[in-house]
Amino acid sequence: MSFLVTVVAGFPEQINNDLLRAKEAEQARDFARAAECYAGFLREHADRADIWQRLGLVYYLDYQYDKAAPALERASELDPDMWGADLFLGISEYRMGRFADARIALERALKVKPDVAESRFWMGSTLMALGKREEAISELESVPVGSSVEMDANHLLVQAYRWVAEDYYGRIQNVNSYRAHQLAAEAYAWKGKYQNAILEYRKALELKTDLEGAHRGIAEMYWEQRQFEKAASEYEAELQNFPLDDEARLRIGEYLLAQGKVGEAVMQLEMAHRVNGTSWEVCRALGQAQMASGDMVKAQSSLESAVKIRPEDALSHQLLAKVYRASGRADWADREEGIYEKLSASERN
Repeated sequence: MSFLVTVVAGFPEQINNDLLRAKEAEQARDFARAAECYAGFLREHADRADIWQRLGLVYYLDYQYDKAAPALERASELDPDMWGADLFLGISEYRMGRFADARIALERALKVKPDVAESRFWMGSTLMALGKREEAISELESVPVGSSVEMDANHLLVQAYRWVAEDYYGRIQNVNSYRAHQLAAEAYAWKGKYQNAILEYRKALELKTDLEGAHRGIAEMYWEQRQFEKAASEYEAELQNFPLDDEARLRIGEYLLAQGKVGEAVMQLEMAHRVNGTSWEVCRALGQAQMASGDMVKAQSSLESAVKIRPEDALSHQLLAKVYRASGRADWADREEGIYEKLSASERN
């Protein structure tokens, strides 16, 4: 609604009783009466593009898209630069399932004013409805960060990426190649079909034993299902071919720490940290292992790094509070515990 108000900001200078009544009706959200008043005015002033646009918009706000469309189209005919009329004409056509017509109207809106986030979003939505997913991705990716439709655009983008990937997989699924099996595994993983995904990863590894990420992909699904021993075995297999895989070392370190093998855990996590010292998760796990080994100085450094990289992670603050308290820094410990409680409460909510 706020964007719509921006589109039609201001009110015509030429005011008569019909327009005054229409304005009052709009403010009262009596859109039916507003439409009557605008229609009455247009019977004597049929050349007013701005009033045709307002008539279309009150119909739009009243969910009467079949009436909004012709009024907005007339506004666009009278004033081709009236991009707002074309935008809401496109949305109205979309709401009625007339996607080809919606595309035409939105193209006109974007030609006049190409930097309107809402126009890009609705064009992306329309292209998705027309099955033109790759074109839709281009439009949706152009929606600027912070705009009112950013979250909606991101939601559609996730669907578009997935459908494009699945379409591609459908074209190559009969090809017996390691890459085809890998793509099939990823598609199954997206859908939560872990056993199918693992089977496809295994087929890919039969064709290419050193396929990067395949063992890690299997491990991630075992980890998700809390089959940690199987996951650790797959992470170790990944490290045989790719010893610099920091995620594999992170998970193995976490597994070893849970098994009480503190020294081995610290070694794995230190190696992960050397590869990727900017990972908050690696820093947190390393700090936790260093706490378990009794090295509070190193633990403090690691956990302070974790908090700096990802200040919204509640567990890092809780662990750091324990380190500070063990070091006799009660005030710092209290501060970290307060942050932990606040973040935990926010997560629960």
